[in-house]
Amino acid sequence: MRKVVIVTDTATDIPQELAEELGIVLAPLHVIIEGRDYRDKIDISGVEFYRLLPKLNPLPTTSGVGVSDFLEAYEKALKMADSVVCLAIAEPLSTTFNSACVAREMMADADIAVVDTQTAAAGEALIAIAAGKAAKEGADKAQVLALVEELIPRVDTLITADTLEYLHRGGRLTAPQALIGKFLGFRPILRLRESKIVPVGRARSRRRSIEHLLQLMEEEVGTEREICAAVMHALASEEAEALRDEIVQRFNCREIHILDDLGPVAGTHLGPGALGVGFYALP
Repeated sequence: MRKVVIVTDTATDIPQELAEELGIVLAPLHVIIEGRDYRDKIDISGVEFYRLLPKLNPLPTTSGVGVSDFLEAYEKALKMADSVVCLAIAEPLSTTFNSACVAREMMADADIAVVDTQTAAAGEALIAIAAGKAAKEGADKAQVLALVEELIPRVDTLITADTLEYLHRGGRLTAPQALIGKFLGFRPILRLRESKIVPVGRARSRRRSIEHLLQLMEEEVGTEREICAAVMHALASEEAEALRDEIVQRFNCREIHILDDLGPVAGTHLGPGALGVGFYALP
């Protein structure tokens, strides 16, 4: 029996095989499509979601992991360990963190800690993977929490969308902004850090947007320091593999992962073709 097990949400897009290998318990976010509630990665896959998305008007709505989902995840985790560390998507982006806290209070006798990772997607995945590895290697709850708190401010996430359509439909861009951007062929580059999503650049072609993303990454960590990275994508597995290979050639990677298709929380606004990377430099 382990000392601690990691619970996290499916905004991490961690592949099921990797989650099972590290003993990470995944709690599903939800997406509501035409009035029906789907559990992310359980009732609907990323591939199915992106095949439906272009046909949907209005766009789907998303909701965080429910309290009942966390109760189930905690019970499963406590069968494997004496304590639980729950890592949640950034609190401003979802109700998930609050649900995790409510579920913890409902299991007051259990040893459960809930942490706001202040990120999502590949950045959140990297924190969960590092915590899962530490737990698998015998770390206790205090050691895992110390590791997580040390990683949170260092993790960076960059992503580029292949289209402005979904940012516009989701209310992130005005109609004139979307029209001008489409006319000029702009692809936005966004950064997620410290619970905030901010635009950090734009490019007029797919290749230039990826190169800009890599340049921003290099400015942050250089090319000599060892890094850990995770590539995320939305129905763009071949480009994700190419980006992984380019990162391996350009940076000093200790480890790099390709995640499952971006879940509905990010995917509803970024659309098919989104591509990005989460990363951090080792001390």
